[in-house]
Amino acid sequence: MKHIISFSGGKDSTAMLLRMIELDMPIDEIVFADTRLEFPELYEYIKRVEKYIGMKVTILKSKYTWDERFYGKFTRGFNKGRIRGFPKVRFPDWCNRDLKMWQLNKFCKGHIAYLGIASDEKHRVQLNENIKYPLIDWGWTEKKCLYYLKEKGLENPLYEKFKRLGCWLCPKQSKDSLRILYQDYPKQWAKLKKYEEDSPVAFKPGFKLKEIEDKWKNQTELSSHKT
Repeated sequence: MKHIISFSGGKDSTAMLLRMIELDMPIDEIVFADTRLEFPELYEYIKRVEKYIGMKVTILKSKYTWDERFYGKFTRGFNKGRIRGFPKVRFPDWCNRDLKMWQLNKFCKGHIAYLGIASDEKHRVQLNENIKYPLIDWGWTEKKCLYYLKEKGLENPLYEKFKRLGCWLCPKQSKDSLRILYQDYPKQWAKLKKYEEDSPVAFKPGFKLKEIEDKWKNQTELSSHKT
C-alpha cells in the first residue's frame, strides 16, 4: 500500500507536502490532477516545487477534455440531445468529477491518500479510512499554510493576484477573479466568452460576461479621462 500525496499547487497542499517531508513522513508518490485548464504560472510553480524538494510530481491527465464534456450531448432524460454546457455552480458537478476526481480516485484506489484540507475547512472532509488530512491533525489553518510558505520563499505567485486558485474558467470564481482574467489573460477571457455564447446553461446567474466587460471598459475610460 502506497502513501500518495494529492498536490494541487495551492497553499494548503504545498504546505502539507513540505511539512510531511520535514517530519519524515512516508511519501511514495506525489500526484497532480491536471485538468488542462490551469493558469500557465501553475505549471511553472510545480517545476519550482519539484526542484525545491528534489522529488518528481506525477502528472495525471484527465480522461476527458473540457471541450469533450462541455460540447458532449445528453443521451437520455429531459435534456436528451442538448449539449452539457457549463457545470453547476455548486457541487456536485461534472467538471470536478470528470476532469479531476476520476483520475485521482483511480490512481489512489487501494492506497493511502493525503489531502491538503486546512483545519478551518473541516466541512470538506470525507469519511474514508484511506484518506488522511495532516493539516487538520496539526491544526493548520489556511492562513498558517500561507505564512509557512512565505517564510520559505515558496509561495505560489498566483496568490499575488487571486485569493483562491482553480481553473481559469471555473464558474465558482468571484467577479474580482474574473476581472483579473479579463485584464491579464485576454486569450483565456476570449475563450470563456465563446463558451458562454455556446452554452445552454448560464456561466453564472445574474450577469453575462459581455455585460461586465463593457462595465469594466467604461470604468477604465472614465478613469483615463479624469487623469
